[in-house]
Amino acid sequence: MHKTVDTRNIELQKVLVVIILSVALSGLCSAQSALAQSHKTAEKNALVIQADFAGLVMTGVAYSVSRELDVFNVRPLIPLYDIAAASASLAYNAQTWPAGTVFVSVVDPGVGTSRKSVVLKTNNGLFFVSPDNGSLSGPADAYGIDAVREIDENVNRIPGSDWSHTFHGRDVYSYTGARLAAGVIDFTAVGPLLAAKVIQLALARGKLVDGVLQGHVAGGTGRLGNVFFNIDRELFARIEPSYGQDFSVSIEHNGRVIWAGVLPYVKSFGAVPVGENLMFMNSSGALSLAVNQGSFAETFSIGSGTDWTVTVASK
Repeated sequence: MHKTVDTRNIELQKVLVVIILSVALSGLCSAQSALAQSHKTAEKNALVIQADFAGLVMTGVAYSVSRELDVFNVRPLIPLYDIAAASASLAYNAQTWPAGTVFVSVVDPGVGTSRKSVVLKTNNGLFFVSPDNGSLSGPADAYGIDAVREIDENVNRIPGSDWSHTFHGRDVYSYTGARLAAGVIDFTAVGPLLAAKVIQLALARGKLVDGVLQGHVAGGTGRLGNVFFNIDRELFARIEPSYGQDFSVSIEHNGRVIWAGVLPYVKSFGAVPVGENLMFMNSSGALSLAVNQGSFAETFSIGSGTDWTVTVASK
């Protein structure tokens, strides 16, 4: 039996197929675009905050800028007013973070004075928000200076906080750092470009005199209490030490001997019994003293600074 084919139905079916395929492809493209966008948003820049005082006010400022931010607080706290410790901490903590990470440092005994508030961008793409008071010398030396900008407080300051002159960590630094990390502003929007330099701390390096190492206690007087010296591993290697070897160490403060004794140079804490003293090279490459599972600084009342001098000699 002869059947008549309605060509109009065929054409209509073709049109419907094209429409269905178009919708499907459009949905696929939208899904791919959304997935790409989700990957893009997942690559957030972290905000790392260090200070010489406790409290979460600055963290709150950061989350007020963006609740999507990953905010981390450095612990233990930097010793009060210790700019050298702040500088060393920035250089040490930044070594493993990816490009784009923003560090905020608030050790600011000169708050409210004419010292500049800046953002340092290093050659490896990290950002450091801080007063330019020497705190930035560590990361500048460790990673190199790409550029420095002064924070424009007319833009990068918590609105309505211009009456406050003693808490730039809250009003300026955490606010600017969070805006930079969250992508609210880019580096060019921080403020005017300055000369590519920061204030450098005058940190003396240890020396070797007649077979005796001389230096000072550079830090480590915080919670762990493993004191370290401005004697690095290259300088220490010049006296050809070996593990298990005994060394005579003397620590003086303003010419008065605070601690003196003989202790072994070892790889790590467990090489001596609990409670025993040891000498080791810390993870930053600085010669250090410790008490296994104790605090050398607290046990022997050791401070830090150029007036805390040390001598190290092999036995």
